Amino acid sequence: MRRFPSAVFALALAAIAASATSAARAQSARVQNAPPPAAPDPWPVLQGVRQSLVAAGPTGADFTQVYIPAGFTSGETESGTLALNLPDCLRWDYQNPYPKSFLLCGGMVHFWNPEDKTGRRYPIDRQNEPGLDLLLLGVEDLKGRYRASGRTVADGRIEVSLVPKEGRPAAKSEALADASFVVDPASQRLVEVSYHDREGNLTRFQIKGYRGLRSGQFSPPGGIRWES
Repeated sequence: MRRFPSAVFALALAAIAASATSAARAQSARVQNAPPPAAPDPWPVLQGVRQSLVAAGPTGADFTQVYIPAGFTSGETESGTLALNLPDCLRWDYQNPYPKSFLLCGGMVHFWNPEDKTGRRYPIDRQNEPGLDLLLLGVEDLKGRYRASGRTVADGRIEVSLVPKEGRPAAKSEALADASFVVDPASQRLVEVSYHDREGNLTRFQIKGYRGLRSGQFSPPGGIRWES
């Protein structure tokens, strides 16, 4: 690598510093006179992510899930892979610390342990199960359930916070106390989903490594002894 003489290098640094200082002063003056940026509108943000995921078809990602009981500052951590085929199917394959899998398609849940080849399947009300409505319901349905606000956080990402509206017919034990999404607007993908239940327990999913998948991920595996 070519090295510049120290005197020339020092003069170059001085010029850059002076230019940066002038630019910073001008920017500061503009910022002081400019109105504060408006908070992001949360509903178009969520609508954009949902439309992008539906259009992408079967999509996979890696996730880390943290469950923190109420009153604690740390909790259990699990990790694995997530598969989406919105608006109908979700699948979680937990790998650490213990393997287990969940598949939701339509109104049926399959839960199995791939090591001992046993599993359960049962119907579910996907509209009222805590957390599932956040990923499965359309924006218009969510508007009827939640009050929403948006703000810009680190790296230009957008956090959408949701609080259930009062007077919902679901029992308190089935409802969420609050929820939030963190969206990367450049990729139109969720990078974090978290929610508190009514008892104050926190569940947080951090999501990364999105990629395309084959559709066969959304059928329950063969060779499992199912109990209903």
